[in-house]
Amino acid sequence: MSVGKAPVELPSLEALRCLCEAAGRDILAIRKASRDVQYKLDGSPVTEADRAAQRRLEEGLPQLIGLPVLSEERVAPPWLDRSQWLSYWLVDPLDGTRDYVDGYDDFTVNVALVRDGAVLLGMVHAPAAGLTWAGGSGLGAWRWREDVREPLAVRIGTPLRIVASRSHLDDETRRLVAGFPDAQLQRCGSSVKFCRIAEGSADVYPRFGPTCEWDTAAGQGVLEGAGGAVLSLESGRALRYNTGDSLVNGPFVACSDLSLVAHLLP
Repeated sequence: MSVGKAPVELPSLEALRCLCEAAGRDILAIRKASRDVQYKLDGSPVTEADRAAQRRLEEGLPQLIGLPVLSEERVAPPWLDRSQWLSYWLVDPLDGTRDYVDGYDDFTVNVALVRDGAVLLGMVHAPAAGLTWAGGSGLGAWRWREDVREPLAVRIGTPLRIVASRSHLDDETRRLVAGFPDAQLQRCGSSVKFCRIAEGSADVYPRFGPTCEWDTAAGQGVLEGAGGAVLSLESGRALRYNTGDSLVNGPFVACSDLSLVAHLLP
């Protein structure tokens, strides 16, 4: 019998927010006390803060909804097992670890509830900024500053505002930016880029370099809930999850409105 075959109820937003913010406090406490950094085999950094947030989420998420947890900080089960998951939690306990290590504040806690390849609900918490975003297609999107919640909706800016990674501005991205005359380029890390579009302070986020599914799912949920989209530059359709052995996304573009990027899609 497939895991998660029964209909999935959405978790309480407040309960999920409390859990993500607790993971954020774990990160900030370790950041204040230590900057111990190690490196994975692929050269990406990992810290005790990643592991502390992982422990918090790994324990807390199944208490909200008893589903498998797929996380950057755990070895992924083989595709033979994951192919049986209809629903699961997809987690990056500390997205933007490199930014965290370099002293920037736009690192995040990413949690998404995924069903049948689509994001039902995404939540992104930025501990240093004291901000939390959440949303899902058909649900709406919101931002919390402390305990004050406000709804979010995309809007197109003039001039166009393109947001890109602080550490991954490659030649393809530069060429794309050059194709939008007078566009403003913003640079930041982590899933904050999706959330900026969702809250109306950016319009387009192109990404040609590799990302993993836990990097994008939570932000995609927020942006889709606000009326935007995250589209594969190979298929022209929304990014989907847990569809095969690889957990690496292809190139994609996030946008506030399809009309802005239609010429980039197949």
